[in-house]
Amino acid sequence: MADRTPALRVSQLDAHELDQEIQNLTKLQFTSLFKYFQTGFLAQYDPEITALLRLLLWKFTLSSSDQTVGQRLLGIRYAQRKTGGVDSGPWISPRQKVIFAILYIACPWFQQRVSTILKTLRLQSWEMEVEPCLRWTEAVVKVGALINFLVFLRQGVYLSMLERLVGMSAQFPRRQSIRQVSFDYMTRELLWHGFSELLLFLLPLISIQRIKNTALRWFAPRTLSSHASHRLHSRADLMACVVCGDWPIHPHSISCHHVFCYFCIVSNLKADPGYTCPVCGTGDTTGTGIVSPQPVRPTVDAE
Repeated sequence: MADRTPALRVSQLDAHELDQEIQNLTKLQFTSLFKYFQTGFLAQYDPEITALLRLLLWKFTLSSSDQTVGQRLLGIRYAQRKTGGVDSGPWISPRQKVIFAILYIACPWFQQRVSTILKTLRLQSWEMEVEPCLRWTEAVVKVGALINFLVFLRQGVYLSMLERLVGMSAQFPRRQSIRQVSFDYMTRELLWHGFSELLLFLLPLISIQRIKNTALRWFAPRTLSSHASHRLHSRADLMACVVCGDWPIHPHSISCHHVFCYFCIVSNLKADPGYTCPVCGTGDTTGTGIVSPQPVRPTVDAE
């Protein structure tokens, strides 16, 4: 085991992220079992649920194989580390595993349940003294975690304060070959991200409805001109909206013998001020605006 080498910083960070995702996914699957229960049923037991899931993950990973799930995927393990270099002896001891479990599972649970424990023991008078101490302890731990992370970026050992306190570091079981980095995947990701950002910037500036109406003005007169002459005074023109084809709701017209639903014509005019009738082409094609829509009034045929 003398050929063990310290794990790369990126491998340790990736393993930590994988462990966090596995814990979140496990908790999500567990809470989904109670989705039909009363809302907030599990909220009061959240610290216990988190502690139980952490205990299960610790039991079936670190306790049995000296490595977490993320470390197993990346081929690294926890080992004892001395100040003089890498220890060539055994991996982490059972004592280190127990201390890790206490600091990783019991301490966060106690921090969340300390007020409940004091109330249960009828020691509410201590709550005013314990709470400031817990806040200061939490602040010190956060500052220590930040300093530890900066030291980790410098030395590449002990990703978390927990690992430093227990005295175990992530290592490769055997010497690794030279790490070959391929930039093909990163290049594709950068190109796709740049293309998606460009689309998100351009699409709001493009009026799809205006482009559609412009295409209809170019091609519709050629295909519908033969039908326009005998539809100008047809009663059928008043029975269907030329945009949606349904019975016109609040019928309006734009100086032609075709009717539009009020919402159909107004939405098209807002999207394209140069909108013309898609059947007969009535409207202002010069770009100065078309006649505003007018409501269609019922008429009585004189016989």
